[in-house]
Order: sequence, then C-alpha cells, then structure tokens
Amino acid sequence: MNYFIPPDIIKNILDQTNIVQLIEMYIKLQKIGKNYYSICPFHNEKTPSFSINENKQYFHCFGCNAHGNIIDFLMKYNQSSFLDSIQTISNVFNIHIPYKFFNEKIQQQYCKKKKLYKIIEIASKLYYFNLQNKNSHIAQKYLKKRKINNAMIKYFQIGFAQINTLLSNPIIKKNKKYIYSLIKLGILYNNTNNTQYERFKNRIIFPIQNKYGKIIALGGRTINANNPKYINSSNTYIFNKSNILYGIYQIYQKKNKIKYILVVEGYFDVISLVQYNIKDTVSSLGTITTKNQIKVLFQKTDNIIYCYDGDVAGIKAAWRTLKIALSYLINYRSIKFIFLPQGEDPDSIIHKEGTKKFKKRIKNSVNIFDFFLMNIINQKNKIDSIYKKIQLIKKAIPLINKIPDKFIRMHLKKKLGIQIGIIDHYELNKLFQEKKYYHYNILDIKPTNMRILISLILQKPNLHQIIPCSIYEFKKMHIPGLSLFMEIFSLCKQYNHINTGQILEFYRTKKKKLNIINKLASWNNMIDTKKKKIVFIHLIKKIYQIALEKKYNTLIHKDRYYGLNITEKKILWKINQQLSKKSHI
Repeated sequence: MNYFIPPDIIKNILDQTNIVQLIEMYIKLQKIGKNYYSICPFHNEKTPSFSINENKQYFHCFGCNAHGNIIDFLMKYNQSSFLDSIQTISNVFNIHIPYKFFNEKIQQQYCKKKKLYKIIEIASKLYYFNLQNKNSHIAQKYLKKRKINNAMIKYFQIGFAQINTLLSNPIIKKNKKYIYSLIKLGILYNNTNNTQYERFKNRIIFPIQNKYGKIIALGGRTINANNPKYINSSNTYIFNKSNILYGIYQIYQKKNKIKYILVVEGYFDVISLVQYNIKDTVSSLGTITTKNQIKVLFQKTDNIIYCYDGDVAGIKAAWRTLKIALSYLINYRSIKFIFLPQGEDPDSIIHKEGTKKFKKRIKNSVNIFDFFLMNIINQKNKIDSIYKKIQLIKKAIPLINKIPDKFIRMHLKKKLGIQIGIIDHYELNKLFQEKKYYHYNILDIKPTNMRILISLILQKPNLHQIIPCSIYEFKKMHIPGLSLFMEIFSLCKQYNHINTGQILEFYRTKKKKLNIINKLASWNNMIDTKKKKIVFIHLIKKIYQIALEKKYNTLIHKDRYYGLNITEKKILWKINQQLSKKSHI
C-alpha cells in the first residue's frame, strides 16, 4: 500500500471503480467469455494478448507480461505518478477523496492545487463577465471582426482583461492569499515598488482547461499592436505548457474514440474551426509537439492530423513532429499533415472557404510516410552518386528504426531500397542493422503446493471462506511461502469482498512480495475452474499434514536424545491422534 495513504481509503476508492469501464476509455475492448481482450497498448502486436478480468479487477498481457490493477494501468499508460492516478480515478468515477486522512505531505500538495484551481477559476470568470460589460466594446468589436460568434464565446468562456479587472475586484483586493496565488500563477506581476499589475491587460483571455475540465492556465491575445501577440500564464504546479492542448477538455467530453483529431497552432484556429462544425480540434499552444501530447491524443483517437502553413517554417514544424511521432506508430494508428497555402492559417482559411472545402483538405491530407519519403528523397536532387546515397541512408536509418511496427518499417525500407538500387531483402536488413524488438517469455514458474495455494487465493479471494481446519495453527509452522499465504488470507478475511486488484494495492510498497504476488496472480496454474475449490481444500489439508509430520518428527527426535517436558508430551500425543485420523486433520 502506498505509505502516504491509509489502506482503507484506497480500498474504499477501488470499491467504487470498474477497471473495464476505465480501460475502455483508452483502448478498444472485446468481450470473449468472462474476460475482455484487446491489442496490448504497451507493446507492438498483431493479435490481442491483453486480457482484463472484471471480477478480479485485474489486467494481464500474455505478450509483454504487463499486469496489475486499475492504478497500475493508469500509471503505466499515462506515465503518471501514483497520486496523479488516484486523482484520475477520482475524476473519472466522480469519487470524493477524503484528503484530510492522508499523509501531511499529500494534504499540502492537495491544498496547493485546490487553491490554484480556485483562484484561476475566479480570475477566468471575472474576465469572462468583463467581456460582457459595455466598457469592453473594443474587445467585443475585435471578436466581431475576427468573426467569432456569441455561442463560441460562451462555449470556450472567452474573456477580456482591462487594465485592472482583477485588482479592482474587492474580493481579490482584500485577500492577500489570492494576490499571492495570482502572482504564483503568472497572472499578476510585482512592480519595483511592491505594487501589482496585471500581465494580461488589454488582451482577449482564453481559459486553458485540462482533460477533466479544470482551468489550469490562461492564454492572452493582444487587441492592439503590442508584442508579443500571444502570452500564457506561467508553468506552475497545475500547468505545464508542453503537456496540455487547448480544447482537449471538449474532446474528452466524448465517451467513445473519435474518428480523427485535428491539431492546429492557435486559439482562434480552434475556435473558428469548431464554429464551422469541425469540432474535434485542439491547439498545441504554439509549442513544438511533445511526446506527452501525442500520448494524450492517441488515447482518444487512432488518427491525428496536423495542420501547418505551407511555407518553409510549416514544413520544418511538420518534420519535427514526424521525428517525435514515429515512435508511436503501430499498425492501427495514423498521422497525417495538411499544408495550407502560404499566408493562410486555419482561422483565416475556414472563413474564406467554409466547412465543405476545409473537410476536403482533411480528406486529402498527406500520410506521414509519404511526407517522410518526400523529404528524405529530395526530388530536386537526383540520387545519382554514392555520396548522396550514403547521405540518404544515414538520414533515413535512425528514423525508420524508431517505428515499432515491423511491417511499416519493411515498407519504408523497400521504398528506400528502390531509390538507392538495393532491392535484395537480406542486404537491406543488413544495411539497416535492425535491432530485435520486444521479445518476452511466458512466465516460467515451477509449480509447488504453496505456489498453487497462493495463486488460488489471489485469483479467487473468496476461497478464504472454505478453510477446512484451524488456519491460525499454520502460524506456528515453518514452511516456505506459508507466511505470505497467511498474510493474504488475513486480508481476505478482513475485507470479505476483496478482489485481486485490491490485494495487489496492499503490497505496492513491498516490492519483493509484490513481484511474487503479481506473477502468481496472473499465473496459469492449469487447474480447471470447477475444481479450484476441491484443489484448494486438498492443498490446505496436505500442507497441514506435512507440517504436523514435520513437528512430530522433531519431537520424536528430541524425545530420543533429550526427553520431553509435560507440555511437549501433550503436543506429541495430540499430533499423533490427528495423524492417525483418516482425514489426517
């Protein structure tokens, strides 16, 4: 169990979750029999080996051996911390987390976030209501000129910052904690005389939300000739510019996977496209595409389309995106590019062309592999010398080897082979010196009575209800693995309806034990489901008998050489009686 959080709290949180419901938000699942199956999101494969058992609240991949409960899935899939994964569960299932019972460090972290969320939401609302004010006619006129309608202003909660929108508000003015938080968020700045001024003054305000709808930052666009044109509030405890996408909350409002997501560069690009019914659009906030952004997008779609200007800067930006994105391309995912006419951006061109023509641009978008080949094989310069061939190979090989999908790599290698005059498959592979990709072994566990017993109670915790003898006598017996079995049994008895996923959580900080438990929880012990109870009872009896025989032999040995006291003689007599019974109990 994570030492920051009491075990009962985590158990209560997990009681209110459903692993299938959550994982279904990220990957496509198919129910076959009692389990759900999918292509594993953690390694490249063609046939589904990723399995989820709803009763156990546990997932396991038979290909790469990824396994665990709902928290493990989020930590691995989102590359997030334990606490962030708990917060995600809270958001997805609308579970109240009683942070007051948590470790002091977590309480401090939670309070920091809560304060920042609260004050930035207040600031955002003040800016939004300020835009509706008659005194904001300059901003209203500007938005009208940009052809942004009232529905979009309301949908994206667009606001306007006058010179002292926040500082003139009596609630903020009187509260020093609010002032301090606004400075920390990069919305207010301190002057040299220790007075404050608003960083976003005379700017259109765009609230930036995370995928759960929390406002985490503000963006601002000047309405006059001031530079820079666009600014964002500072990176903070709740906001990292490289991880977020403007418009991602609206995307995550949709439960199912989306056909495609269009990625543009600016706030107005997103707003104008949504206004013209191209709704699945986000902005990278003017930054270079990051790995985290690609991961977030592929959680909601299998098709990402990037929209860039058709000039040199746009081509370079697309190439940078390509180099980052190649590592995430597996058989069912695709990335495409739209290149707009020079001098145009999505905001300007959608108003000129309208929805129908822009959707045609989406339909004709350039596949990432075609774009790759076009840039690698520069058509202006013929590859007519050995030196140019060498340059091409040096440029192409590291990029192609990034791609996890074997068939995509093979396709691109063949295309390049034709260009450089090598069409022999063996020679091409030798040239590329391709590293062997993921190779995993199926769990190789030597079956023993104790391992089978532990695997049974892990996979079917309600077996603790049918113990055929006084289990607590086991505590006195020294058998390898028995103490672990006793721990798990005690957990099952304490929490009567506990499942496999919840048992794992109690061992999160006990790494050695967790490793064993993880293996046995997903181990195929080759026992038929209908016979598991019978085998469980038989093993308990067998281990109990072995322990009694061991104790009996020890006492007999002691009696021969040293003699026994009265207590030991009684124990020996009792054991002898038990062993003489037909049931051996």
